[in-house]
Amino acid sequence: MIVRILKGRVSPGQIAVFRAQAQTVLRDIRKRDGSIHAEVARQVHSDGGEEIILVSVWRDMEAIYGWLGMTDLLDTPMADRGEPNVFEHFEVQHYEVLEPDDLASVTAVAIAAEGPDSVAAAPSPLAAVAFDA
Repeated sequence: MIVRILKGRVSPGQIAVFRAQAQTVLRDIRKRDGSIHAEVARQVHSDGGEEIILVSVWRDMEAIYGWLGMTDLLDTPMADRGEPNVFEHFEVQHYEVLEPDDLASVTAVAIAAEGPDSVAAAPSPLAAVAFDA
């Protein structure tokens, strides 16, 4: 699975435009093959602008390419649909989800490198990660 995070700043005068665009994009993501989940969150600033994040979870990179219909994964579809760019700035990042087996192998490598005593006192990496079955 791939987690795609778009983080950006929207100026006060563009909030209504952004929200309309975000609703359209969320509906589009949620109906796409390979889409698992999508949400938008905001943090309001004292000037009335907002810092936003658009988080989407995808089956694989091919699903993201299929949704975007382009090869530039660091772009936003909000700016590519002939609509005004509402962002003062934005960035996009992609993360590969670690499965329980991946985390177990990370712990095994740590034990081998540092010894069992160094890892025994540390919290289990599985305790900090929630997995949906």
